[in-house]
Amino acid sequence: MRNQRDLTIYEIAKAAGVSRSTVSRVLTGHPNVKPATRMMVEKVIEELHYRPSSVAQGLARGQLNMIGLLIGDIRNTFYAEIARGVEDIAHEAGYMVVICDTDYDIKREQFYFHGVQQFALSGLIVMSVLDQQELIPVLQSIRCPIVMLNRYVRSFDTDVVLVDNVEGSYLATRHLIELGHHRIGHLAGSALSTASRDRTLGFQRALEDYGIECEDSDIQEGDLTIERGRRYGQWWLEADSRRRPTAIFAANDLMALGIIDVLASHGVKIPDDVSIVGYDDLPLTGLAPISLTTVRQPHYDMGVTAMTFLKQRIEQKVENVQRKIFRPELVVRKTTGPQRNE
Repeated sequence: MRNQRDLTIYEIAKAAGVSRSTVSRVLTGHPNVKPATRMMVEKVIEELHYRPSSVAQGLARGQLNMIGLLIGDIRNTFYAEIARGVEDIAHEAGYMVVICDTDYDIKREQFYFHGVQQFALSGLIVMSVLDQQELIPVLQSIRCPIVMLNRYVRSFDTDVVLVDNVEGSYLATRHLIELGHHRIGHLAGSALSTASRDRTLGFQRALEDYGIECEDSDIQEGDLTIERGRRYGQWWLEADSRRRPTAIFAANDLMALGIIDVLASHGVKIPDDVSIVGYDDLPLTGLAPISLTTVRQPHYDMGVTAMTFLKQRIEQKVENVQRKIFRPELVVRKTTGPQRNE
């Protein structure tokens, strides 16, 4: 028997004694085929172990069995476990996952959003989107279902899977306050990211609840990269010792690790001289030379839930907008300690 990859619709049609268009209609589930003819063609397909191209079938019905997954930075391992959760559910349901790296750039986001329309994907999971009003009409024009994961966009109502970033950053900041720190710096993410804004809000709320004044200089905007953390670490070294923070809350683990890298290389003792908290609980944080105190997110479960929501939406099994908010967890390791007396 010939290998199934060598078989063509023409050969199936010849063996069944029908036209190629008839075989095509059977493969795409077209109703305009007589039951007896359909059974005959399906029998030939089974006997020859023919597996039709899912791409060809998708093009025929105007939709591919592919899911788009928009992420902010493929170098950030935060996305790995989430993508694994998405992939596991997608694979079980017969979908392929296409990863699109936006680099947190609005023009690249728009490029991929338009690509979703062009290539007729079955659905889209968005983990990277900048909350700007010009994106609203772009999102609204996309015909396939969309699930927002760890992001949301104001004025765009769709299924959402989140972690409570306000609570997570509150837990991190409260931990530092209860250790006796009152000069706490926050290296935030982009102000256009809803996740980053929520983490900044939780930071500010904790300071307010404990009666600690938050000045504008206490918060610096970052880009979630190790290099940005290194620059912050250099700033800390050069800052006036009377004003520089005795504790730092970074909006993600990568920036926290960048800070630690620079400070440790200059002889700064962590946590004796400065305490540091990250966010995400990446696998490498517990393996670093100084294991990082951080806020844990249920990465895999978030990916599983997002793909489950999307699958239900594609199959039209739900009507109301779905929303799942996971609870974060503070993981205390070795980069935080009590404020020393000055």
